[in-house]
Amino acid sequence: MPKKEPAAAIRPHGPKLRSVVPYLFIAPFMIMFIVFGLVPLVMSIVISFTKWDYSSPMEWNGLENYKLIFGLIGSGSVASDFWNGVLHTLLFVVIETPLLIILPMFVAVLISKCVAIRKLSMGFFYFPSILSITTVCILWNFLLDTNAGVINHYLQTEIPWITQMPYAWISIFLLSTWWGVGSNMILYVAGIANVPPDIWEAAELDGAGEVRKFFSITLPCMRRTIFYTLIMTTIGSFNMLGQSQVLTAGGPNYGTTTAMMVIYNTAFGGTNNFGRACAMAIVFGLLMSLFTFLSFKLQVSDEEDM
Repeated sequence: MPKKEPAAAIRPHGPKLRSVVPYLFIAPFMIMFIVFGLVPLVMSIVISFTKWDYSSPMEWNGLENYKLIFGLIGSGSVASDFWNGVLHTLLFVVIETPLLIILPMFVAVLISKCVAIRKLSMGFFYFPSILSITTVCILWNFLLDTNAGVINHYLQTEIPWITQMPYAWISIFLLSTWWGVGSNMILYVAGIANVPPDIWEAAELDGAGEVRKFFSITLPCMRRTIFYTLIMTTIGSFNMLGQSQVLTAGGPNYGTTTAMMVIYNTAFGGTNNFGRACAMAIVFGLLMSLFTFLSFKLQVSDEEDM
């Protein structure tokens, strides 16, 4: 019989190949991240120090764009528009984020109790989240139109939902809540399903009611899920653009113009000042990064206290 070769002779590069395999798995993500994330970020930082309107060559202007944003030079209109947009964005974040945390949790708890209609209920609440924001805005424009809207027709009123304050903001909150509840609800339903059943049984034996079990068992066990949805919902709220742009067109009197809309209009809305728009995006991104950093620090401190 022929002599059998040792494994090392057959696969001399086996250990080396095994050490490379993990990097091969993450390579597609890293390539996509570098091409569509890191490279555009670096380019945006560079462009923010220039003056560029697409048609002419870039002109290096140093910190001029940032000085305009902070009102250090110029008439102050650029700074006023941008920071008013930031304030409108913060208003949206402060009100909408709690709605998209509390309401999905409430819906998820109800669905978890109704096992017979769970799949039907989840589909009903999740369906709006698969629609594009343009489609949602067109639908709600049909519902909220002052003269021909379905809501005013059945309520026998003429409420200017889109054209006057504070109804414009109320319309945006209604639309955004209807559109966003489903995504967080799915995560909460999965989180509730992962709560160990032994804990529920022990709580029932101790005579705990539904409210006590929710606050003493459900919420603590879903701590990480709630933190994840809080971060992602807040980031999404900071990036609010479609509701203001499509439904209310930033009005009335620019009262619903958000920071993302100011950045978009600066880059593509006639001004065509891409350098200034990149500077605004960098400043706004730093504000979002600051919030994310503080949220992570808060989460870490809470876990250390447990």
